[in-house]
Amino acid sequence: MVEVFFLTVLVLTTRTPDLGWVQYTHSYTDIKLCEDVIRRDYDKITDAVGYHIGKKFKLVREMRCMTYDQAVELNAKLGH
Repeated sequence: MVEVFFLTVLVLTTRTPDLGWVQYTHSYTDIKLCEDVIRRDYDKITDAVGYHIGKKFKLVREMRCMTYDQAVELNAKLGH
């Protein structure tokens, strides 16, 4: 079975709960490729997430490459 990774952003918003992990829909089968995208496009990704969320967006706390299940687990710990 192939493990897939998604570019995942920890976002601070004005919503409750205020922190949440948001995943891009594009997947990577190589975590290194995903991490390279973060290093190369960090500012562009931040701008895109802010634009997508809109006025409720405050800032990006962190970016990682993780599986869907990892993001679900982390969001559950944050109260989602």
